[in-house]
Amino acid sequence: MAGNAPEQLAAYISSLSNFVKYTEIDGNYSHVGATLADAVLQSNNDYERNVRRRIARIRTIYAGEPRLSDLKRLLLRIKVQEFLDWKGTRKPGTFLDLVDVLQREVVDTEDDLRQWLSVPDSREKLLAIRFIGPKTADYLKILVGLPVAAMDRHLLGFLELAGLGKLSYPAGQDVVHKTADLMQLDRAHLDHSIWRYMSSGKASAVDGMPCCPTTSRRVV
Repeated sequence: MAGNAPEQLAAYISSLSNFVKYTEIDGNYSHVGATLADAVLQSNNDYERNVRRRIARIRTIYAGEPRLSDLKRLLLRIKVQEFLDWKGTRKPGTFLDLVDVLQREVVDTEDDLRQWLSVPDSREKLLAIRFIGPKTADYLKILVGLPVAAMDRHLLGFLELAGLGKLSYPAGQDVVHKTADLMQLDRAHLDHSIWRYMSSGKASAVDGMPCCPTTSRRVV
């Protein structure tokens, strides 16, 4: 990858008349249960159809239980499937595994979660949870207001459209971060702006395939 990749990406973004730079994104719920639910449910999912209303429901019905300790007590009374309003076992199981890890790490409030996610070894502990990959780990950081890009096929496809080729997750993330810094944008805001551009159908096709219908992640 060329050393001028951030400049190349910034120039490509500037050339797109219909590219919108968003400055507000979902997250910062001040509710640990809602934040963890968002992170777990969004993976490989249609956010608008299947996730947004569930997060809104959690924030409404369980508004008085914003801490992890509140969530643990709640889950003694109801099943995790009821809390998430989700059938099946895979996502609820991942949610419970995540709750257990955070409890061991003495995370209780969303501020605690933000501080814990800022510690480098937190990533390794998240990735040890089954069905949590790099994108979900980074997306969780975005939800608590940390400036990071969560790379998915939308963002990697955008880098390909910019002429940067097929990049790995870390290489692509590094380019997006450096481009955001160059353009004096919050890294998470550039992530979201690219995601919205790609998921809205504004982009051209990549490798002859229609690019990126709206699946997974948040939409403001």
